[in-house]
Amino acid sequence: MNLRALLALVFIGAAPAWAQNLPPATPARDVDVTYRAGQGNRVMEQRSRFQASGQRVRVDTPTPGVYAIMDLRARTLAMVSDAERAVLDMPSPAGGMAPGAPSAGRFVRRGADRVAGLPCTEWETTDSTGQPILACYTDDGVMLRARRGAQVLVAATRVTYAVQDPALFVVPAQYAHTSPRDPR
Repeated sequence: MNLRALLALVFIGAAPAWAQNLPPATPARDVDVTYRAGQGNRVMEQRSRFQASGQRVRVDTPTPGVYAIMDLRARTLAMVSDAERAVLDMPSPAGGMAPGAPSAGRFVRRGADRVAGLPCTEWETTDSTGQPILACYTDDGVMLRARRGAQVLVAATRVTYAVQDPALFVVPAQYAHTSPRDPR
């Protein structure tokens, strides 16, 4: 699973909630979550932090010094490499979900569970390829697990509610910016 697909899975709730029978749209408060994704020899961990006041997300990849900053209000995504002092500006996954990521479509409440010691509600939806996904959200909007059938795609292993430093969500101004080439 690539980083963009993983970002989309983790922040499936970034789309607005238009009806009452939907999972919470975004976390209601600052939170720091460690997720585990993959299976077998291809397991990776990543740290995801959410700043409620700024509606910003930071995802630290398994590669040190490489991280993504998503601004949900501005609908921007910046992939940052400290070693290269470079930023790749991309469309936000909320604006164009990666293949295999949950869509912002219909959700059906399926039950309750506990993940990383926290209660969550399981919601069934489909990914961008039409495959069913079951995502488990806390009542305050933290996605704790997503699975396709019996295969766990991503699961929280640690959740810490704490005020997040705003500096963590700022793209370094002195870094060089690029964007993906237009495929046309």
